[in-house]
Amino acid sequence: MSQPEKLDWGLVIATYKREEILPRCLHLAVQQTLPPQEIIVVDASPNWEKTRDNIMLELVTQHPSINWQYVQAKRASLTAQRNQGIDLATADILFLIDDDSLMYPDCAEEIMRVYSHDITHKVVGIMAHWEPLPPDRMVVTKDNQPPAARSKLRNKLQTIHFHFKQFIGQLLVPTEVNYDFPRPKYTIPATLAGMAIHQVPNLLGFCMTFRRKIFEHLHFEEILEAYAANEDIDVSFRARRHGILLRALNARICHMQAAGGRLSKSAVAALRALNQAVLNCLHNSNVAHFKKIYPKLLWRMLIKLTIKDILSRNFSCPSTRGVWFALRHYQTVFSKQPDELRAWYPGFQRKIMAELSNPNHQ
Repeated sequence: MSQPEKLDWGLVIATYKREEILPRCLHLAVQQTLPPQEIIVVDASPNWEKTRDNIMLELVTQHPSINWQYVQAKRASLTAQRNQGIDLATADILFLIDDDSLMYPDCAEEIMRVYSHDITHKVVGIMAHWEPLPPDRMVVTKDNQPPAARSKLRNKLQTIHFHFKQFIGQLLVPTEVNYDFPRPKYTIPATLAGMAIHQVPNLLGFCMTFRRKIFEHLHFEEILEAYAANEDIDVSFRARRHGILLRALNARICHMQAAGGRLSKSAVAALRALNQAVLNCLHNSNVAHFKKIYPKLLWRMLIKLTIKDILSRNFSCPSTRGVWFALRHYQTVFSKQPDELRAWYPGFQRKIMAELSNPNHQ
């Protein structure tokens, strides 16, 4: 049997106005049982230097073996900031988690175990498994034991649950469209047999990791501004053309979804809907087919979010109004060629954020 590869990993964080939780995220990263080789923070906050100085004073002096880079963002855009950090990185594996994602102590070790045993490099990306409780505030019980104490049956049930939710979601209210049909199919390498992993169609932005070499073929789509809704789905669909995407069930992470720097629900819904249209126009292998089915997807999204608004007792229905905004404007997206979209859409996103960010759209 071939020996596992010796690989290192780096953390790349894009942040904006998260001064409170960012240090907590970084504290947990440096305390990993397998420490990072480098940590790169790309900060678009107005007071980024103050945050940098506080973190450098507290963390860098305590962890001098880690290569630290804390830089100002060239542009306040999640995708542009991620790309800026990727370009600075040197590690074999890049963890592109959110600034409010909190890693359990062995999260990195569990993910790196999979990469290191994938000696043929069939796996291009792995995401961690979401846990509802943060690792630094949790009391261990029989229900949340560390991975070593978990049964294979539980992991199997989690895999089945994951795929069942995806199937039901797409069956009842499908809102995502694969870039390629049929989508690429892969077989998990034999060297990964027995590991608590399963294939996924896309990675989630708060817990993504990729081989750095994949970014020789693609980057995050910089047409997206600020919040950059759907950036994780977009980069996943394009990365999947090069290899397997997995979820590692024993690699646990908690996403706190901190409020700082977030947009209104109306703006988020509108951007999520229109970003999907734009990204598919740029990267779908069958744009004509996408344009044909997209209106139906929008109406399904409208129904889904209206139900969600009502069940949340948010009777002003902000998410519903965001999708309605998209319904009124998607034809403009479809009327433009890719070069025209790249010139026009960034400004239109800023218009959306300005129009839908007042208190009436919360």
